[in-house]
Amino acid sequence: MSEPPGASTQPFPAFPTPPLPRSPHPGAFGAGAVLPAGTGPVRSGQEPAGAAPAPRRRTALRVGALVLAVALGMGIPTVDGYLFYRTGRLDYRIHTVAAGGTGTLMNVSWKVQVEQVDTLPGSRPIKPDQQWLKIKVTRTSLNTEGVIRRGDPEIKVKHPDGRTWQAEVVEKTMPLEVEDHKIGVGYDYDLISLVPRAVAGQVQVNVIPSTIRVPLVEETVEELFKRAGTEKTEPQDQVLLFRR
Repeated sequence: MSEPPGASTQPFPAFPTPPLPRSPHPGAFGAGAVLPAGTGPVRSGQEPAGAAPAPRRRTALRVGALVLAVALGMGIPTVDGYLFYRTGRLDYRIHTVAAGGTGTLMNVSWKVQVEQVDTLPGSRPIKPDQQWLKIKVTRTSLNTEGVIRRGDPEIKVKHPDGRTWQAEVVEKTMPLEVEDHKIGVGYDYDLISLVPRAVAGQVQVNVIPSTIRVPLVEETVEELFKRAGTEKTEPQDQVLLFRR
């Protein structure tokens, strides 16, 4: 398969999902919102009042439908995925991690494993010049600050020449509730990607950790707004580049 340097494959087609429950107070999270009397504390990760309760477990996506979507999206060049990351005109700080090594940023350690496979459960046959990659990204919080930095990372598969391919999460073991997140315990993101077979052993994995901080304790709406107004916004500009 021939692809020009700097090209990226098209993101996977989106699957239809049920509409999210509407908040009973549309302006509740907007600037200058008027809050109803008796507004109770807001728990980190908790659904707003009136919404359907969140499931206690995260279930895996249907791999069969997902791998089909990956295959359909393979090989359609668009703008280099790295350029999409440059929102806000940030200059990314690249931290290179040797093959099999561990990278640490913002009190969280990260490790990546990549396996080349010819088939996936429920997938249709792929072209001879294509290759499936099974990717496992493991994050481990090193202390309380690492637990607070629990936002999902951005993960891309990238060739040294600049070409990128989408990597889609099919399952993750991150606890739903912040109090269930343990220091020193590894939590996995399992992903798949479809790349040209000729470069399957050369592509690298880019992990961009989230800068979102999730409090460990309950907050009232007033406290949430106060904290949001005083915390300094951090640029999401650090990249862990895992060599193969």
